[in-house]
Amino acid sequence: MKTRKTLFITILTTLLILAQFIICHAQLKKSDFAIGDKISFESKILHERRSIVVIPPYNYKDWPDEKFPVVYVLDPGNNLFATFGIVNYYSDMLKIMPRMIIVGVVSGDREKDYLPAPSKEQPTGGGADKFLRFIDSELVPFIDSAYPASSERCIIGHSAGGLFAVYALEHKPDLFSSFICIDPSLWYDNHSCTSEMPGFLKKNETIRKSIFISLSNEKEMGVFPFIEVLEKYAPAGIKWDYIHYKNETHNSLGFKSICAGFEMIYKDWKTGEKTK
Repeated sequence: MKTRKTLFITILTTLLILAQFIICHAQLKKSDFAIGDKISFESKILHERRSIVVIPPYNYKDWPDEKFPVVYVLDPGNNLFATFGIVNYYSDMLKIMPRMIIVGVVSGDREKDYLPAPSKEQPTGGGADKFLRFIDSELVPFIDSAYPASSERCIIGHSAGGLFAVYALEHKPDLFSSFICIDPSLWYDNHSCTSEMPGFLKKNETIRKSIFISLSNEKEMGVFPFIEVLEKYAPAGIKWDYIHYKNETHNSLGFKSICAGFEMIYKDWKTGEKTK
């Protein structure tokens, strides 16, 4: 098994080669190079048009009876292609996790979509409940009907998106199986998500989830109190881990966090024998 540092270099090299290919393709064809499907549709819950990017596994139609886990990526402009590279390398090359359908969820106002309440600093916040209903009632049913999706779902959120992932766990616990929370803004709304977590865990003692949390060199994200809650109240069915990347900034730890998150979630995963 290669070291984690070697894996980072290999995946980054793959992404750079992909970027070079995209540039060359654009120069030769004078047209856009697209990975996956860009889909736009009208949301009845949000009362606005929303866009998503869906990247199914390569040649997935060769296995018409197979269902694939789905990973929902918030802030896809920052994390979609990192997730794409990591998922493909880990699943196809290393075979340490399953192939997945990747869904990038585009937001025009991330504070409105991700934050559970408005504040003086973020007056447009408070739409997390409606955004969660959109994912649960419109987006997931669409993906499940249009692609060979299994019931296993992961959500990746960074900063306010990481806070939303925790909010989703507390308010729609059956929606996602696993959570990768990158430098989550757990300080927001007077640590409301952390305050709700003990009661949530006590009421859901048989729950089975995987939660990965990362922290950069930021000092006021509110992550440590949340970790203390997990240490004290998490039942046996909650598999969780936490890494403090002391030398990474709020904007630089995403790639490492996604790698470590998938490694934790699929630590005991066993690959099948199918290859193509």
